[in-house]
Amino acid sequence: MSDRTPTTRDEFVAGARSMVPFLLSAFPLGVIGGTLGLAAGLSYLETFGLAMVVNSGTAQFIGFKLISEGAAWPVIVLTTLILSLRMLIYSTLLAPHVRELPQRWRLLLGFGLIDAVFFVAFDRIKGDEPARRKSMFYFGASAVMYVNWAIATVVGMIAGHLLPERLRSGLDFPMTAVFLVVLASALVGWKVWTAAVSAGALALLLLGLPYNLGLIVAAFGGHGRRSNSPPDTPTNAPRVAGTPRPRL
Repeated sequence: MSDRTPTTRDEFVAGARSMVPFLLSAFPLGVIGGTLGLAAGLSYLETFGLAMVVNSGTAQFIGFKLISEGAAWPVIVLTTLILSLRMLIYSTLLAPHVRELPQRWRLLLGFGLIDAVFFVAFDRIKGDEPARRKSMFYFGASAVMYVNWAIATVVGMIAGHLLPERLRSGLDFPMTAVFLVVLASALVGWKVWTAAVSAGALALLLLGLPYNLGLIVAAFGGHGRRSNSPPDTPTNAPRVAGTPRPRL
């Protein structure tokens, strides 16, 4: 076996190969995304452009859903930003390991940051190898996922154009399903449950506001309710004698 030090090209190819399982699972979602863009009333160019600029399946699906409902652009932008806040956590974890890179490289790293790429490439990024070389693994992973999503979006747009209108009208269900999955995965504590229930109640009460502005009010209301909630207490944490056990 050769002890040759991997080149930047080797790292790029290795990063791309590491994403093969994710390519297979992401492609159908990209196809759905391309179809949903047309179902939401967007043109081919608008659907493809939004997919390429956003580079986030979750944000793209929810964006299409809000567009189809006639939401105002501030509502759409704010909602997609809220759904993408986890990327700030990923960026914070990556930042100490890529400080040596030029700013243009770090900007590209940030643009290519998605869940799958982070979880696959983070162990390599935090290694002791030179930053420029190990970042190529990340670039390979993000580049192949980006191209895969672009191709899937085009396939979805073609498929959406060929589908009968009665089938296209029911394609908003996957967007609702994706939103429910994102919400369910975030419900990991009492404070989050409190925020979700409060925001949901506010959204229902403000359903009549134009341009879905009730969503913004509900989001801020839920955040405020979470900030004022007592901290989560682990179920196995010691309890002070005489204090009531919290009821969930």
